[in-house]
Amino acid sequence: MTAPPKTPPTSQRPPEPGAPTGAVNELLADIRELTGASCAALWDCTRDGQPPSLVAFVSTEGSLPALDDRITGLIEWAAQQRLGEMCTDGETVRFAATPVIATDALRLILCVSGQNQPLTMAREKLRMWLPRLASRLATLRALVEAQAAGARAERNADLLLLTATQLQEHRTVEGLGASLCSAAAHMTGDRRVALVRWQSATGTGEVAYATRGHLVAAGWPIDAGSQVAAACVGEFPVLLEDLTGRRGGFVVYGGSESERPLGSLIILPLRGAEGVIGALIAEGDAPTPISPADAKNLRLLGLLAAAALETVWEIEEINRRARTDALTGLANRQQFEERLTRIVMETNRFGGSCTLVVIDIDRFKHVNDTFGHQIGDQVLQRVATVLQKEVRTVDLCARYGGEEMALLLPQTALEGGMLLAERLRVAIASRPFQIGGREIPITISLGVAAYPEGARDRDELFAAADRALYGAKRGGRNKVVTGSV
Repeated sequence: MTAPPKTPPTSQRPPEPGAPTGAVNELLADIRELTGASCAALWDCTRDGQPPSLVAFVSTEGSLPALDDRITGLIEWAAQQRLGEMCTDGETVRFAATPVIATDALRLILCVSGQNQPLTMAREKLRMWLPRLASRLATLRALVEAQAAGARAERNADLLLLTATQLQEHRTVEGLGASLCSAAAHMTGDRRVALVRWQSATGTGEVAYATRGHLVAAGWPIDAGSQVAAACVGEFPVLLEDLTGRRGGFVVYGGSESERPLGSLIILPLRGAEGVIGALIAEGDAPTPISPADAKNLRLLGLLAAAALETVWEIEEINRRARTDALTGLANRQQFEERLTRIVMETNRFGGSCTLVVIDIDRFKHVNDTFGHQIGDQVLQRVATVLQKEVRTVDLCARYGGEEMALLLPQTALEGGMLLAERLRVAIASRPFQIGGREIPITISLGVAAYPEGARDRDELFAAADRALYGAKRGGRNKVVTGSV
C-alpha cells in the first residue's frame, strides 16, 4: 500500500445544521456492528485544501476516537483517489476507509475503526463488503436528502406565500424590511440579512433595514468600492456559497466597515421599472450550499420585494417632498407645526423640557434688493446648511417662512438651547459668505424659549420664542435672547 501524504489534523467539528443524520446513523450502527468496529463515521472531503469535516458517526464509546495524522491522511487519500484504503497489522485491520459514491462535486468517505482492538471482520471480507455497504449508505443518504429537499421546498413555498400576503399589509419600509429579511434569512439558513436602498441615478445607497445583531444598521452608507455597490451597478446577483479558501476578506457595504472574512455571501439586486432600486444581502460565517430550488425561491422573493418596495419608496418620497422646503431641504411649515405639537405632548408624557429656537436672517431684504433674489436664495441655502450641521438627528430644523427658520429641540432645557443658539450665531457671523465671487456678511438673530418653564402650551411656546426673536432684532440684531410668557 502506498503511504499517503501527511496532512494537518482533521477538523472534528459537529455535523452541518440540517444534515440528514437520523437514518444515516442507524445504518452506520449496523455497519459498525457487522464489521466489528468500535466506530463507524462518515466524512466530507469535498473542500480541497481543507481538513475533512465530520458528517455523522456512531461509536461504542459515545465519542469520536482521536485521529492521528496517518489516519487523517488515509481519509484524504481515499477521497482523492476514490479508492478504498486500510491500516492493517498482518491479516487484521484496525482502520478502513472507502468512498461513498455521491456526486462529482461531493466526496464522502465511510470509515470504520477499532479503538484498542482490530475489527472482527477479516481483511478480504472487509475489502468486499465495505464498498457495498458504502453504496447502500449513498442510496439512503440520497433518499433522505431528497425528502429533506422536498420538505424544504414546501416550507419555502409556504414562506413565499406568507411573505407575499404580509407585503400587501405593510405600508412602511421598516415593516417591509422586517418581513423580507426574515424570509431571506429562513431561505438561506438563518444568515445575517440586510435590505439596501439604491439610487441608480447617483450610484449611491444606504441600508434600509438589517436583522438584529447585524454589523450594519439603517442609514449605513454604501461605498462605491463595496461588493453591494458593484452588484447594484452591474445589475448581477452574487451567490458565493463557500469562501473559506479565499485569502483576505470582504468589504460588503463600506463606510467604516473593515475588510472581514466570510463563509458565504448572497447579494440579490432588486430591479424596479427604471433600474436597480435596492438589494437583499445575506451573509454567513460558515459555508452554506444553495440548491437550484433555493436560488429560484430567492429570485421570486426578489421580484416580490422589488414590486412592494418600489411602491412604498415612491409614496415615501412623495410624502417627504410634501413635508420638505424645496429650496433649503429643511422641514416645511406643515411638518414643523406637526412636530411642535408632538414634542410638547411627549414632554408632558415623559417629563423633562423641550426648547424652541426661532431664527431670522438679519437685513435679508437688503440682500435681495442689493444682490438679487438668486443670491438671496443661495444665502438661505447656506444658512440652512450651517443649521443642519450643528443639530442632532433627533432635532428638527425647519424653514418656517421667508427668511425665518426654527429649531425644535426635544428633551433639551433652556440652557442647552441657549448654548446651541449662540454657537449657531457665531458660526454664521464669523465667516462672510462667498457667493458668486462676492463676499456677503450675514448675521442672524435668535429667540429661545422652553416648555414647560417658559410657556403653558405649544402656542405660548412659539409666541414666547417669537417675542424673544423680535427683542433680539430691536436690541441691534446678531443676538440671542430668551423669552417666556
